[in-house]
Amino acid sequence: MSSVPKNLTRERLLALIACLLITFCMGTIHAFSTLIQNIEIQTSVGRMASSFVYSIALVNVTLAVFFGHILYRKLSPNVLISLIAILPLIGLFFSSLQSWLGWIIGYGFLFGLSSGLGYGLSLFIVSSITERDKLGYALGLVTASYAFGAVAFSMLYPFLFSYFGFIKGYIIGLASLSSIVMIGLACYKFSNVRIKKELQADIHIQSRNSKIIPLWLGYFLGVFAGLMAIGHAVPLIISFGGSTLIAISSITLMTLGSAFAGIYAGWLVDRYGCKRPLLIILLINCLALIGLATITNVHLLIVLLVTIASIYGAVIAIYPTLVNHLVGKDLSAKIYGRVFTAWGAAGLISPSLAGWLFEKNNSYDSSILLAVSLSVIAVLIIWKMKYTIK
Repeated sequence: MSSVPKNLTRERLLALIACLLITFCMGTIHAFSTLIQNIEIQTSVGRMASSFVYSIALVNVTLAVFFGHILYRKLSPNVLISLIAILPLIGLFFSSLQSWLGWIIGYGFLFGLSSGLGYGLSLFIVSSITERDKLGYALGLVTASYAFGAVAFSMLYPFLFSYFGFIKGYIIGLASLSSIVMIGLACYKFSNVRIKKELQADIHIQSRNSKIIPLWLGYFLGVFAGLMAIGHAVPLIISFGGSTLIAISSITLMTLGSAFAGIYAGWLVDRYGCKRPLLIILLINCLALIGLATITNVHLLIVLLVTIASIYGAVIAIYPTLVNHLVGKDLSAKIYGRVFTAWGAAGLISPSLAGWLFEKNNSYDSSILLAVSLSVIAVLIIWKMKYTIK
């Protein structure tokens, strides 16, 4: 039994709920596919230009997580959560200008920074208040909430657009997100938790550098296939004879699979540590990718795509705990910010590279073969990694 007093447990629960509300709202940035055609119509740009808005957003999500540890030291969580709520509202002004540059600033920069700050801050708070034996599950809930936000608003946005029109519907959607974040702020204030500031010492950071490179490579290679599958699932399913409705429904299944896998992976980590579950998950990823290269049935294709997306969700759920275990709680936010750039790099390279290989070969076979090779290397990197809990 835990020796934590009941009132302190209740305080931690309120802080966790606050973080889950924040990550749910900030995860909606990945519902961008529901906006893309409307942005093209509104701004008179093509698919490449409209997609660039999302690419800029991903870059800023990554930058916010990377530099977030600086803000965690200088500003209180109350101020940061308020900032997370306000930035998207400021972005609405630019997005409503009905120009491509307005969407770049409003969605790409301001919402992207807000999303990354909300995600990184939530991981930081939860890792600071959670006992070691429950850390994996708690962080798994945070990453899952981020995915659930994308699922919910992928379904809500089309309804809002059809009923209110694109701009009004988007304003209502984003304003509701900021309101939910403010509810999260209230939960955090009522929790009365106190977050210990990170201990910052360059000598400590330098002593961890030998672990950052394999962690970075393992993360990059581990999520590469998942990001490729998520980015190209719709055309891949259609090429197998699936309808557009089936393809879009499959995206929802893939996102849900990613979210639930993250929760389960966190549970496994608390019981078996990070290394064994991560190795098994990446080995399953290799097998699923090999299956992807050999099957011809669209239903089997969907099962494999959901499996690969679930593996992706499990990897991103395990990694914050893995970093915490390897470098200790005091340095985890700063080191994870560095390691998280691997996700940003994979997000930019993987879908684009798969598209280029498809155009060159008129097939996804070479992309799948590349993903298999990189997944095998990821297994080898994690297998050789020295895993000790600080």
